[in-house]
Amino acid sequence: MEPPAGQPTASDTAFVKTFPCTGCGAKLSFAPGTKQLRCEFCGTGNAIEGHEGAIEELDFETFLASLEGRMEVEEAEEIRCDKCGAAQKLAGSLFAGSCTFCGAAIVSKSYASRRIKPKSLVPFQVDRPRAVDSFRRWVRGLWLAPSDLKRYAQSDAALTGIYLPYWTYDCRTDSDYAGERGDDYYTDEPVTTRNARGETVTQVRRVKHTRWSAAAGHVEHFHDDVLVMASRSLPPQVAASATRFNLKGLVPYQPEFVSGFQAEAYQVGLREGFPLARQQIDATVVSLVRRDIGGDQQRIHSLDTRYSEVTFKHVLLPVWVSAFRYRDRTFRFVVNGQTGEVSGESPKSWWKVALLVLAIAVVVVAVIVLGAKG
Repeated sequence: MEPPAGQPTASDTAFVKTFPCTGCGAKLSFAPGTKQLRCEFCGTGNAIEGHEGAIEELDFETFLASLEGRMEVEEAEEIRCDKCGAAQKLAGSLFAGSCTFCGAAIVSKSYASRRIKPKSLVPFQVDRPRAVDSFRRWVRGLWLAPSDLKRYAQSDAALTGIYLPYWTYDCRTDSDYAGERGDDYYTDEPVTTRNARGETVTQVRRVKHTRWSAAAGHVEHFHDDVLVMASRSLPPQVAASATRFNLKGLVPYQPEFVSGFQAEAYQVGLREGFPLARQQIDATVVSLVRRDIGGDQQRIHSLDTRYSEVTFKHVLLPVWVSAFRYRDRTFRFVVNGQTGEVSGESPKSWWKVALLVLAIAVVVVAVIVLGAKG
């Protein structure tokens, strides 16, 4: 399978097209949760046609072989806005965004020469008002945060919708393992202590033991749509909600869905992404092996895993990103553009943290005291 090479083709050019409003000439934007483009100025709406179809899986090794010797094209491109005529460059690795001067949708033509372009995406389902509401509810649920945080966390205008690049990998694994199965059992054993008066007291306590036996076996599994973020824009501590999507919502890529939003080109390459997927795959294999061994505890001494039938997709997934300031510090957050789930950074109230630690300490002491009396 040959990736795009050389000059952009007609289909490549269509990849980055924009859509003028038939009513007023402004650029149309995709309306989240619908199948329409809508003008923010006059309200004109256009239906998006042909958004259904099969989502293709590509063979990983075959595609990598076809990329050998090809250089990635990542040239900074000056873009002229069709609405106001201003010339500008898109920030960072974005290939779609908004004009700095008039807000109209703009796209980079140079992305058509990238070696791999997304073939599918999950359209935005959460619009800006719902994303703002999700953020406010998230802030209200931060019970370790300072009580006055809600006054500071008002960042509606800074909320930005962006499609982030991801790889999905499918893979079949065959694993041989050797280890041990542990079955727990309990015995009642006398324990002699002295009470406060110095008297000898004998009590019976239940003691846990584990009986170990050798185990070996073979497990097979098909890993479907292992997701790897191909962006470096989000730090791990804020990206949790941006890793949980329902990929049943993927539709074939159409530029209409990107219109009016930012979109980012991949920064983590196809080959570079697979070891990250393998970390998730290997963790799943270990869980499967433990389940196969059974018992109450498991020990894995050796594990030999073979990977086959590796395929991939390059997809775009929607998020709302922003930040808020609290007492001269900036905290970033992300709203999942499909589900509305929020994750991010937040300040902590140290007196609330101290109370939590104290409460945990009281519980631990109470458990120890009760155990000694029992």
